Amino acid sequence: MSQWILIIVQIAIGFLLFWLGQLAYRKLFRRRMELNLELFVKDNPAVAIALVGYYFGIIIALGGVLDKTLSILPEKLLNLASYGCLVILLMLAGAWVGDRLILKHFDCDREIIQERNIGAAFVEAGNHIANGLILNASLGGEGGNLLVGFACWLIGLGVLVLASAVYPRFAKYNVFREIEKRNNPAAGIACAGLLVATGNIVRIAFAPEFQDWVSSFRVYGLNLLFCLALLVAIRWLADLILVPGVKISDEIVNQEVPNLGAGLIEAFAYIAASFLIAWSF
Repeated sequence: MSQWILIIVQIAIGFLLFWLGQLAYRKLFRRRMELNLELFVKDNPAVAIALVGYYFGIIIALGGVLDKTLSILPEKLLNLASYGCLVILLMLAGAWVGDRLILKHFDCDREIIQERNIGAAFVEAGNHIANGLILNASLGGEGGNLLVGFACWLIGLGVLVLASAVYPRFAKYNVFREIEKRNNPAAGIACAGLLVATGNIVRIAFAPEFQDWVSSFRVYGLNLLFCLALLVAIRWLADLILVPGVKISDEIVNQEVPNLGAGLIEAFAYIAASFLIAWSF
């Protein structure tokens, strides 16, 4: 019975954190957006996609906090509430970094709110989910502290930014121009898949319990390099195995109507590979 009560109270706190999260999202991040107007009057799907990605990021990040083995009920609930507020702040900070450094090629506010650009919304949602995965590992575990978690989170964000900068080179097309100029949802969802997979790779790399700054971060760095190298190979394997005889890039950018299915397959390849790597560790 006490376990059931704990679950109910944790769910209630979780929904309260969702409410605080969407309030902070509207008031601090998307200040030019009237959320109810965009969702329920204008029926703007781009806003819904970005917002749901943000919610997913929060719930994934909270998973790292709920995994902490605290035996005292008030301590467990206080930990969830305090870490939940920290999660919201870091999710907003990660969203700001994504806007400035990943989606820096265009005005994401305008693309999502005014242009209803689904491709841009997918990338923003992917950034939110990736940030949640990074926070899941950074704030979870028993061996470290907030300083260690903050350092891991910053490294994770840096890896996300680097992945978004390198991605157009091995995708062999201008990803962000496709998203902005053509409102290309296939390019957006493929890029989002890469970001989510990269966030999952960071989560895997930071999974070992923290021991000390030198040895632990050496292990984290080696794990990151190894896992990211495996992920890069997936782009080639996706063309070779999942869709033999077809170039995914051609389907995404060289069609009069971009092939959303090709974008989904590419996104699936990245995310599936990241989970295969995770389960192999």
